[in-house]
Amino acid sequence: MGGTEEGRAQGSAGNPRRTTLQRSLPATPESADAILTEIMEAVESAPFSCGDVDEIRLALREALNNAVKHGSKLDASKTIHVACRLDPSEGFWVSIRDEGKGFDPNRVPDPTAPENLERFSGRGLFMIRELMDKVEHHDGGREIRMTRRPRPAEDTPA
Repeated sequence: MGGTEEGRAQGSAGNPRRTTLQRSLPATPESADAILTEIMEAVESAPFSCGDVDEIRLALREALNNAVKHGSKLDASKTIHVACRLDPSEGFWVSIRDEGKGFDPNRVPDPTAPENLERFSGRGLFMIRELMDKVEHHDGGREIRMTRRPRPAEDTPA
């Protein structure tokens, strides 16, 4: 995938079903696609569910695209830092940090407001907030942390 692998652990002495992943990679669309694929493979193979994987994929894609396009301005000399954790008791947690100037998430226009319906600004952040259980911004808007709680196992037809 390129970039630097900072660590990945499948399980641990305290929780054999926990998966963690950390990467630092160039702020390029190709790197964002590669880490998205890697994280989604882990989500899909986890021995527990955090709900609809397509919702997680969409929120993760939006956050990665924001870090690459808006935060890093498609500057491949900049790095995005991704940390992810899958845990049966905590669910899915991911942090994405870019090296951009940051932004104030409270100043992003509400895309559902009548005056913004024909503008494209803010739609990705709106989707992330709708799809994830918890969304936090840190470091002046350069980092987003997203959480999706575990869901009960779905009943499967016999």
